[in-house]
Amino acid sequence: MATEITSKDNAVVKNAAKLMKNAKERRNSGRFIVEGVRLCEEAIENAACIHEVLFTEECLQKNERLINQLEKVSENSYQITDEASRKISDTVTPQGLFVVGQITENEIDLQNTRPDGQFILLENVQDPSNIGSVFRTAEALGLSGVFLSGDCCDPYNPKAMRAAMGAVFRMPFLVCGDHIELLSAAKKMGMRPVAALPEGDATQITAMRFFKGVIMCVGNEGSGLSEGLREICGERVTIPMNGRAESLNAATAAAILMWEMVRNY
Repeated sequence: MATEITSKDNAVVKNAAKLMKNAKERRNSGRFIVEGVRLCEEAIENAACIHEVLFTEECLQKNERLINQLEKVSENSYQITDEASRKISDTVTPQGLFVVGQITENEIDLQNTRPDGQFILLENVQDPSNIGSVFRTAEALGLSGVFLSGDCCDPYNPKAMRAAMGAVFRMPFLVCGDHIELLSAAKKMGMRPVAALPEGDATQITAMRFFKGVIMCVGNEGSGLSEGLREICGERVTIPMNGRAESLNAATAAAILMWEMVRNY
């Protein structure tokens, strides 16, 4: 039976709000939070370890079956007020349903990874929607995993989780302490780090052939790839474009690059 919380200043509500807004809090606690019916369904369908479920009375009336399922697998359940829901929420119109879960180890172990896999590496990508979209596309296209440099946005950011539509639960990924060192190790395994650049002298992605393991590298939305990463990549590719646009949104560019990887594999 759910514990009723009537104050938005309750410690449970405050902690949930911190998880929603603070990446450091998520890292330190080892917990994530998702909101809304769809993502809470994803959490239970992907067997996430659920610590808490929080819901409003209105949400319970509309989604009683789902909330009952969540309560069965959750350590604690709380019925909260609409005011508390708004305090926690990251959306304009909260649905009044939240799940706090354990961040699980879904990490890529490079030493035990097949060198003919297909990966994407994101360097210093800051927009959480871009991070989530890349996860979603990578899963849809069957990539082997996602590498993130340590200065990327947190993949458990609520906006990233919404954009990923559950892919963060399923897609193998690794947040790299030193992504340049990781690429160096990958090259020794016979893998090909490829730098994606908006430069005319790079090979057009449509002319590339991908016959073995590849790590496609996509950089920051404004500054692109760092010089260190460019130097370690043996190959450089670009997306041919018409019109006056000089570059594409990071998630859009990544989607095109990943499609060409799998299409030509």
